[in-house]
Amino acid sequence: MKITKLETPRAGLQSLGQVALSARNRNLLGEAMKTAGGDAPWRARKQAEARDLLRLSQMAPPGRLHVERIDLGQHLRAVLFMRVPVPCRPDASNQLPVADFAVLGLTYPREVLQKRLSGMAFFQILEPHGVWHANVGEIGQPLCLGAHLPVGIPVVELVLSAYGALSMQTVMINEFDPAGVVNRNAARWWQQNIQKAPLSKTPFLVSENGAPGK
Repeated sequence: MKITKLETPRAGLQSLGQVALSARNRNLLGEAMKTAGGDAPWRARKQAEARDLLRLSQMAPPGRLHVERIDLGQHLRAVLFMRVPVPCRPDASNQLPVADFAVLGLTYPREVLQKRLSGMAFFQILEPHGVWHANVGEIGQPLCLGAHLPVGIPVVELVLSAYGALSMQTVMINEFDPAGVVNRNAARWWQQNIQKAPLSKTPFLVSENGAPGK
């Protein structure tokens, strides 16, 4: 069974390139570029992807996405705070605790420009612990976004996909499907409790009260 509800609309991102970075985000990007590694094309690509990531954080509703750190050394790495409901392991009475945020470790390697990478190659959930999600591994909490993702997929698309997966607007719960399930116990639980999904119907660029982001 695959849930494919309420996919985040991309139309609102058409003006992403027009967003001027705040002073804080300009400084964050500038400091990261001082230690950027690789050849000139790869450094330019990392800079562009990091800039769009920072723009996305400003375009989103307040508190939805905050870029804590960026490292452009070998790969593009970032620590992201995302305001999104995250399911955690049920308690003894089978009640599902839901955290209201996730801290994500993002890695965007150069190999993404050359070949399709596993959907587990990009995100690790640093917080909360004990995530109860069919697409989140129990050891190290990698987030799986699919069997393989397209060559050159932009960072912004990865972030939107992570939001959709964690809020269970788009998620795979068929334990026998290799396209995204990495926690079979959670997949079985969600098959029996599917009425609890999605955890939120709010698109990424819309606030909880229905107002659009900037």
